[in-house]
Amino acid sequence: MTGLSTYTAQNEMNWIAGLTAQPALPSVFMALFTASGADDGTGFTEVSGGSYARVQVGGNAATNNTTAAGNAVLNFASVPAWIVPGMTVYNASAPSTISAGTTVLSKTATTVTMSANATGAGVGNGATINFSAFSAASSASPSVLTNSAIITLPAATANWGTVVSWGLYDALNSGNLLLWDWLGNFNWLPCTITSASPGVFTAKANGYANGDNVVFSVEYGGTAPTGLTPGNTIQTVAGAATDSFNVGVNTSSTGSGNVRKITQQSIPSGVTASFAASALVATAA
Repeated sequence: MTGLSTYTAQNEMNWIAGLTAQPALPSVFMALFTASGADDGTGFTEVSGGSYARVQVGGNAATNNTTAAGNAVLNFASVPAWIVPGMTVYNASAPSTISAGTTVLSKTATTVTMSANATGAGVGNGATINFSAFSAASSASPSVLTNSAIITLPAATANWGTVVSWGLYDALNSGNLLLWDWLGNFNWLPCTITSASPGVFTAKANGYANGDNVVFSVEYGGTAPTGLTPGNTIQTVAGAATDSFNVGVNTSSTGSGNVRKITQQSIPSGVTASFAASALVATAA
């Protein structure tokens, strides 16, 4: 289900238990999927062909000069092309010298200007600076990660199909799936389902309209009613009312869980897929 992959969860649990070293921070690449799969990374259909390529959304670079406290300009021998305005900035060598929530305002071939000045002792020469297109995960439960920077992929030179979800990998090609989620900045809503033909969902003030696409999950608790399979099946809303709707599926028992609206995005030839800040949400319990 959505959120951390099996690979990521196992690494984190083993580290917490003292069974392994914390994995090194990887370079992170975003992928687009036309079909979603399992937590172990199998079953996903990634876009291919038509100039598609994963885009780097995280990684690090080493400074080649100091940045004094009160100055917002970081210096590098060469600023990587994947670093863009809006990315979050973190000093892995001395975290306290760059305030939490600091982002990239602009860049040149050799400098990055931050949204806040360096503090304390300033940023040292040779410091490892992490950059991410995502802002820090919220402390809510389930926790939510959102993109702080605009993420733009190459222009499609052939039809990429209809994209329904996205994921983060630790490699430009193949690699390990780190996390994934559906497209669209929508919350999971608790719901109940009646035993009826069709079964009726109740999700308070859901805001859904007929024709919206939704997915149903018991990942965060609940029991699927007989006849309705939770997981990666995309359903279409019908009979929408303020607090209720159906998806045209007959149920023979009651159930409960969580429902989420998703966005499906067709990317034909000639289109450049771009995701505005806060357009992507990853949810983890």
